[in-house]
Amino acid sequence: MFIQTKYIFLLFFICIAILANAQPDTTLTREVEVTKAFKPTISDANKISEMPKIDETEHQAPKFDYSIISQPILNTFSVTTLKAATIDNTQKKETGYGLIRAGVGNYNKAYGEFFFNNLNSKNSVFGIHAKHLSSHGKVTLEGGDKVDAPYSKNVAEVYYKHNFSKSILSVNVDFNHNGFNYYGYPEKKIPSILLEENQDATYQGTNQTFSKGGIDIKLKNPTAEMGDPVFNFNFKYNYFGTKTKQREHFGEFEIDFQKPINTGTILTDAGLTFVQADGIFNQSLSAIGKRAQTWLFAKPAWYFEGKTANISVGFNGWFILDNDMDAQAKITPNIRANYMPVKDVIKLYVGIDGNYINNHYSKIAYENPFVDPLHDVKNSFEKLHFYGGFDGKLSAKTNFKIGVDYSMIDDQPFYYLHEYYYPSPTVNPNPLIVNNTFNVLYDDIKLLKFNLEFFHASSEKLNLLLSGNYYAYNLNEQTEAWNMPEWDATLSLDYKITEQLSVGTDIYLIGGRKALIKETLFKYLSPASSIANPTTYKSFNLDTTFDLNINASYQITQKFAAFGQLNNFGFQKYQRWLGYPVQSFNFLTGVSYSF
Repeated sequence: MFIQTKYIFLLFFICIAILANAQPDTTLTREVEVTKAFKPTISDANKISEMPKIDETEHQAPKFDYSIISQPILNTFSVTTLKAATIDNTQKKETGYGLIRAGVGNYNKAYGEFFFNNLNSKNSVFGIHAKHLSSHGKVTLEGGDKVDAPYSKNVAEVYYKHNFSKSILSVNVDFNHNGFNYYGYPEKKIPSILLEENQDATYQGTNQTFSKGGIDIKLKNPTAEMGDPVFNFNFKYNYFGTKTKQREHFGEFEIDFQKPINTGTILTDAGLTFVQADGIFNQSLSAIGKRAQTWLFAKPAWYFEGKTANISVGFNGWFILDNDMDAQAKITPNIRANYMPVKDVIKLYVGIDGNYINNHYSKIAYENPFVDPLHDVKNSFEKLHFYGGFDGKLSAKTNFKIGVDYSMIDDQPFYYLHEYYYPSPTVNPNPLIVNNTFNVLYDDIKLLKFNLEFFHASSEKLNLLLSGNYYAYNLNEQTEAWNMPEWDATLSLDYKITEQLSVGTDIYLIGGRKALIKETLFKYLSPASSIANPTTYKSFNLDTTFDLNINASYQITQKFAAFGQLNNFGFQKYQRWLGYPVQSFNFLTGVSYSF
């Protein structure tokens, strides 16, 4: 441990010394061109992406990075480090100051969104964005109970971007306020004791809110090549709070530096992270308290480039100070090689790296909002990650990517529900109930993932995106990778029928998953004592999910448009988490006005 710690500190200070020599170019030679009437972004030039659009609302398909935010599926172990070659079909559009959208739908759904941009000069933009989306409908649980399942999402942000000659400075201040309740219960009818007013056996029916505000300041050169000197930085601070009185402070400062030299290019990513959570059940102390962590990290590499191939060789290092345990040092390799046998047509890549994952409070809360609010989750360590594949172009308008990944991860968290006899003075015999907030268990796993992506743009009217993943899990102790899918697939299609009418569809498929209830029963010995029987693991199947969403937009005039969206058009009441079904078919319709 001492040797690892010594090397991490030595590496960190060497990187800082190198960074002191960076001299960014400040010559003004470029202008900003805003291509839409709302928040501008700098596109990733090497990303397979969908046709730009505004989401009228959010799809009900669950992420299976354990997040139940209603968005398209994304993978927990996503390690897609190489994107396919660019397809550029961006069209110039008349710019305006902003956009207002409003709509309503079933399940008592209300939606409103506002965008405003002010081009202060040819090189800068100032903007405001606000959004509200809420629903107050009921859903039917597996046991037959019809329960309230409201949610609301509110966003307010102010942003500023300034374009220098080779870098973009962006400042973003935002506030998010999300509300929901713990409405779920698995398999059976909700026990009567949980329906009593002011019951405290579980969180059944309790309202929860997540409030998160912060600032993000970033300097980035999005067009830099490997032969260019670069100095990027990113500072962010977030404050997160819940209605159940948990609080978190998260701050991070990161520098990204590259400097060409005679034999290649020096690459360095280094920084500092501080996170503190209060009002949690501290696992080390076995009591309600706080936890604070300070992370130092450095990821240096040396990059070499030839005519048809390149390679970078380095490592990733972390040094962590935790108020609950001894200091830790982690290190992984970071090696990647690319080979392009046919320029701008096909690229082959292979690499090995790793990651130390900070499972801080707000990260877990957003991944699974129905986790026990007192949670204190261990960090995970991806000690080795091997990857390889190829990507490129089948034609000028068709991109593809095929990849395979193999990861070895320690302390991967999995979520489960706990069942037990509740000692009730009013109910005899004592009722058997299930907590409807999730606990966390851990296992060391090996994950094999196969990935396919395909993107096609036909003329200026049709965009097609197809992606799929297959997963194979090898666990050390657990019999299943709880809540993780066997496979997933996504199909997105956008078609412009006329100059006024555009339609699109998104189809999300999630393979079968296994969910867990751990049953701990107690054997009665005497009025004063009892002992726990061996824990029983109950496995439940979460069926394959099919989620179909259809949207359309009609341009009535140059400024007015009508839109509509049909969500979960397959009428499937699938479960995001065990006991938590989604809304069935739902729609949203409304109008927009640009100015």
